[in-house]
Amino acid sequence: MRLALWTPRPDAAWVAALVPLLEREVPVEVVTRGAAPEASLDLYHVADDPAHVFVHRALRQRPGVVLLADWSLHSLARADAAEPGGGGAYLTEARRAHGTTGAFIARQVERGFGGELPSLLAMNDRVLEASLALVAFTELVRTRATARLPGRPVVHLPLDFVGRPAATMPREAARHALGVRDGDTLVAILSAPGQPAAAALRAVSAAEPLLRVQPWPEDPGAGERLLAAADVAVALEHAPRGGLPSPLVRALVAGVPTLVSAGSGAASDLPEGVAVRVSPGPSEPAELEALLRRLVRDPRLRGRVSALARAHADGRRDPAPAALALPALATAVPRSRGEARRAFDARRAEEGTLLASALEEVGWSARSLGLADLPPGIETLVAPLLRERP
Repeated sequence: MRLALWTPRPDAAWVAALVPLLEREVPVEVVTRGAAPEASLDLYHVADDPAHVFVHRALRQRPGVVLLADWSLHSLARADAAEPGGGGAYLTEARRAHGTTGAFIARQVERGFGGELPSLLAMNDRVLEASLALVAFTELVRTRATARLPGRPVVHLPLDFVGRPAATMPREAARHALGVRDGDTLVAILSAPGQPAAAALRAVSAAEPLLRVQPWPEDPGAGERLLAAADVAVALEHAPRGGLPSPLVRALVAGVPTLVSAGSGAASDLPEGVAVRVSPGPSEPAELEALLRRLVRDPRLRGRVSALARAHADGRRDPAPAALALPALATAVPRSRGEARRAFDARRAEEGTLLASALEEVGWSARSLGLADLPPGIETLVAPLLRERP
């Protein structure tokens, strides 16, 4: 067996840690761009990031095992559609995934009025259809993928933590570099908060004269310095993707007490006490304000949450379990790939036809009813009505 690992992040900690262990058992070629190599099985690293477009396109040509970091892939699908067909291709993909609702939201996005509406369009159908098996980075992704891929192997491996180095920058040096005074409490903002959460942060800052709020920087080195100096971190997601943002993972490895959104990928993966959950919705500002004030004023509580966060991250940094699980999954794929590959080839052969368009319309209706796929026999019923004449 020979594996090809497609990823735009060959320097990611989990890639650097896993590949040498995998190569003890099977040859592995890391593909960062270009043509498909000769391989027995392809592993596709997919995340909601335009950098993964070449992976997305390769997967649509040659199915394989998907390593899925995020459930919502709206940004990726839009970036993929932008090059060949612009807004028209994006609108087609949105309708294919979510029907008339998807088409409406896509039009608003193209006009610049999308706001948070894209969070309603996961647009991951292409990826799921081409998955012979799936590795979920979070439990939330595993749960949702299992429901959509009956009969195909789906496992959860916390790859975000694998190979992550422990924080090494001394705390006092980091605080001095950032100009944090003795007695000040530094809050690191890891992701852009929504307007209500931002208002709550301003309220806490006004009420706590020794509180300092610092946004996440673009420079990785500056990010490491911020986390080494921080007392608390805020990583709320007002448009959850289902995965774990890199700054959040780094905060947990560094042992920074972190507030996350309930119902997010982070909340699904992090046990109670490892991170502090904040309920999104009308109560979010009040909860954020109350919890943040409690953490700011109670250093002993911060210490307990910090220890739990660091222990959780340390327990998942070892690459050995994933190095055993991935070859086992690759071995299991041939037992399930026949039916999945036949279904993929059939869809691809019909794509662009009137029949395919009709089945796509029926497909999103079926998914909106909670069905994993079209009921058996639908194509047999519809095909005689919609076959195009020569």
